[in-house]
Amino acid sequence: MINIDFLVAGCNTHCRHCYVNGGPGPIMPVEDALMCIDKLDALAACLQDEVSFTLDHEPMNHPRIDQILSAAFRTAHIQNYHHGMTSGVGLMRREDRQQVIRTYFDCGYRDFGITIHGAPTHHDEITRRIGSYEAAVKAGEFLKSEGAELSVSLMLNHFFVEDADSISALLKQLHPNYVYFAIPIYTPHRNMPDFEPYRASLGDLESLRPYLAEWGQDESEILEKAQRGTIAYAVDRLAHGLDLPALFAENQEELYLSLHQDCKLYVGNSGSETHCMGDLRSLDLKAAAEVIAALPGNRDYGAFYDLAALPSENDLVRALSDLPQDTLYGDCPSVIYRGLHELKVPTRLMF
Repeated sequence: MINIDFLVAGCNTHCRHCYVNGGPGPIMPVEDALMCIDKLDALAACLQDEVSFTLDHEPMNHPRIDQILSAAFRTAHIQNYHHGMTSGVGLMRREDRQQVIRTYFDCGYRDFGITIHGAPTHHDEITRRIGSYEAAVKAGEFLKSEGAELSVSLMLNHFFVEDADSISALLKQLHPNYVYFAIPIYTPHRNMPDFEPYRASLGDLESLRPYLAEWGQDESEILEKAQRGTIAYAVDRLAHGLDLPALFAENQEELYLSLHQDCKLYVGNSGSETHCMGDLRSLDLKAAAEVIAALPGNRDYGAFYDLAALPSENDLVRALSDLPQDTLYGDCPSVIYRGLHELKVPTRLMF
């Protein structure tokens, strides 16, 4: 599967844990966006794999998003993967927001989501934008009033213990159709260290036990998954024979590309690009398709490490053993990325 991160506009927030290089950015001219949709559709026709693109980072910032969305919906060979997440800022400052949402509905997209990082002050601190909590909540209320399916993603951090009652009150206020409970992962990205002071521990999660069912979560499932995302768990796996080079060499079934606002197409997710393929306006699509078809998957970011530079498992265990053992990283590979950061293992060239 191939997904192209199609950056039509920048984001309204600059979240500390963002692994896709969010934050304010330029708006792609509507003429370029429509041309790129046609080009990507033609590129997909040259590929055997299933191809999709995602209008990112915050498509509702684009003044002509309804026109772009309608064009994306009409493509013959490529689908618009609608992740639906919004900061709310771009949506709520639009006077035509009702028309925009109706366009989404007309194109078959009814699922939308907002992310909450805790109580208002803490949420705004992590998103690095004053007023972002209020905008997210107002967007959630507006989307519900328009008949959208609303999800709330709770992005776990160490503020959650003191903010738990505030989070419960918000969920009762919004009555979302679904609640996600997310533990921010660690990836080889320059933004990641900014989130480390806010990262939750297994002890924090234990303190939240009384709230998990109220937040629509399976307590035993979350705690079991969290255990597998601690430093202690990764150290134990490494100490008992986890083969690090084999882990990073595993085949991945998904390939990520990024299309920037300047129409340049890159290999890799936004913020973790490893190679520029060229300007889509002049790119030879058949030749590009041959290159893409030969590329390995890069879903879990392991593709960005040089296998020859990986340390021994013993060196990695020593680096991880100096860190708090109950810190939560979502999964074992994310913990290993954190250890490699401590050892300053070089990544391949990123643009």
